[in-house]
Amino acid sequence: MTEIITPITADRNLPEGVPLVASFNDNRNRLSYYHPIIKQIDGVRTPITEFHKLSGSLNTVPQIDCRPLTEFMQEVNLRKAFIRGDYSSGKLSQQARVVQSQDPVVINQCIAKLVSNLMQTGRHIGEIIAIREFIPHETEIRYFISNGKINYHEKIDKIPKEDLPTEQVQAIAEVMDTFAWSVDLIKHQKTGKWYCIDMGLDGLYYNEQTSSWIAISEHPDKNKSPEQYSDDMPNINALKKF
Repeated sequence: MTEIITPITADRNLPEGVPLVASFNDNRNRLSYYHPIIKQIDGVRTPITEFHKLSGSLNTVPQIDCRPLTEFMQEVNLRKAFIRGDYSSGKLSQQARVVQSQDPVVINQCIAKLVSNLMQTGRHIGEIIAIREFIPHETEIRYFISNGKINYHEKIDKIPKEDLPTEQVQAIAEVMDTFAWSVDLIKHQKTGKWYCIDMGLDGLYYNEQTSSWIAISEHPDKNKSPEQYSDDMPNINALKKF
């Protein structure tokens, strides 16, 4: 198995339109990596979040004591919370990502469904579960940033330009300026405030099962996705790996 430990950004073999190559499960794609950084940035709003360790091994079912998660919900007065893994949320059902009770048994059932979802979709479970303030929303937007600047964002016709979270994203871009990133934000359904909920490296990873280069972060505009250069990519063994 070939693994890229540190994202590669400068290699003479890379096509000009590819900002980086990395492992799909690069540590920088963890919520526990970027959330502590961006929540300290002035002007950037994030959901209240707490991290909890999973126990177990490759040969056992992941386990967690859910009582501290109940205490978190009680402390911040949450009747509903968002549950996700360190790398990803459960994409297959709402029951795998939203819990509507402070009961630790119900929370544990949600986590079990989350782990099942992640396994079914081939996502890395990681060693951490995040419990977050639930933000009711109907609008979500993805930006792309690199070198301290905003490259572009997906178009949302129903939101005026002046109401977009551009200032928040620019503040993130100026701090997270080492690599190229996607940045996801949602708009609170009642207050109209924007929250940064997710980030991911913007580049390519090598899928050994299909022997192909695939975008780490999906682009709404395929003409701006680094995946368009997949056929021009060198053999992975030709790249420097650190």
